[in-house]
Amino acid sequence: MKARGAGAYASFGWVLLGAVLLVTIFGGCGKKGPPVPPRSTPLPQVTTLEGRLEGDVIRLSWRPGESVKGIKAYAILRSQVDPAKPPCSGCPRIFQRVGQVAPDPNVQAVQFSEPTAPGFIYTYKIQPVGASGDAGPESNAVTLDRSTP
Repeated sequence: MKARGAGAYASFGWVLLGAVLLVTIFGGCGKKGPPVPPRSTPLPQVTTLEGRLEGDVIRLSWRPGESVKGIKAYAILRSQVDPAKPPCSGCPRIFQRVGQVAPDPNVQAVQFSEPTAPGFIYTYKIQPVGASGDAGPESNAVTLDRSTP
C-alpha cells in the first residue's frame, strides 16, 4: 500500500483553487458591467444671469430658460475672495451654496438678493436642481467687486 504524503493534498488544493477561479471568471449569468441609470430629461440651463450692487445688497436676476418643468429649486452658488489673499493662479474657484429659490412658471425673471460685507470680490452662479436632487448645468458667472469702498 502506498502512503499519500502532504504533496497529494497540496496538488488537490491547487486544482480546487483553479476550479473556483474558472467558475468565478466565466460563470454567472447576464451582462457583465455597471448598471445603466435610467434616462432623464436634462434640466434647462439658466440664461442671462445679471447682478448689481445696491448699497450693501447684491441683487441677482435671471431668466429660467425654456421651461421650469422638472426643476425643484434654483441653487445660488457664491465664491467669496479676499483680494489681499488671492487664490493661487490656475486653482479652481470654490463655490458654496448660499441659498435657493423655488421656480415660479408665472414670472419672466427670477430674483435673489443677499447682504454682503465690504472688502471681498463676490462671484455668483445659478444651478437648477431637479426633484430627485440632481444638479443641472451652471449658469454664466457674475462677479461683483466690493473690495474697494
